[in-house]
Amino acid sequence: MGWGNIYRRRANVFTLAMIIYIDYKALQKREKFMKKPKSDALWKKAHERNAKRVFNLMVELEGLWVKLGQYLSSRADVLPSAFISILKQLQDSLPPRPFEEVCRTIEKELGKSTKELFLDFDENPLATASIAQVHHATLIDRQKVVVKVQYEDIKKIILEDLKDAKSIVDWIAWAEPQYNFSPMIDEWCKEAPQQLDFNHEADNKCEFWLVWMRLLGFGIHIRSLK
Repeated sequence: MGWGNIYRRRANVFTLAMIIYIDYKALQKREKFMKKPKSDALWKKAHERNAKRVFNLMVELEGLWVKLGQYLSSRADVLPSAFISILKQLQDSLPPRPFEEVCRTIEKELGKSTKELFLDFDENPLATASIAQVHHATLIDRQKVVVKVQYEDIKKIILEDLKDAKSIVDWIAWAEPQYNFSPMIDEWCKEAPQQLDFNHEADNKCEFWLVWMRLLGFGIHIRSLK
């Protein structure tokens, strides 16, 4: 993930933010000359239109944006119902990353290939999420495990995306003081690095049926199925 791609992501995010802002501001101007039933219908369509725009970009960019979308889909107290219903789709599994990428990450983090570490490694992921995907595998000692592998360069991507999200929130608060989401983004800035550290995640797991096997890899997690 080069800086060219980082800047492309940034341009897409800020472009969409501007499009949505202009869309709503234009509707605010128009509704002054409308009766309430027509105004309500136009606002409903605007929410649906912009929710789809946000959803499509979040799916494209993945990472932090999917996590943010998942969080926002639970905030019916803040967002219109159109956003809630559309963003809830982000709770479903995302398209998996190529198996070659998974193998590269494992070899980079652990210093050995999947063939050296595992008797068997299922190429089809058990689950996919915003920052990682999970595979069934069998260790050399024949122990059945699941392996959680972070996506390539996801740490750099998420930290840059956080900067973008913070900039957009600050801009909205300046342009529309009644909408201040800074506390929410500030909390995300604190939590994101912890979510990227799988060793930290292991320390906080307490499912009685899982025994976590902590390896040195920052972006690899293996856990026993026994």
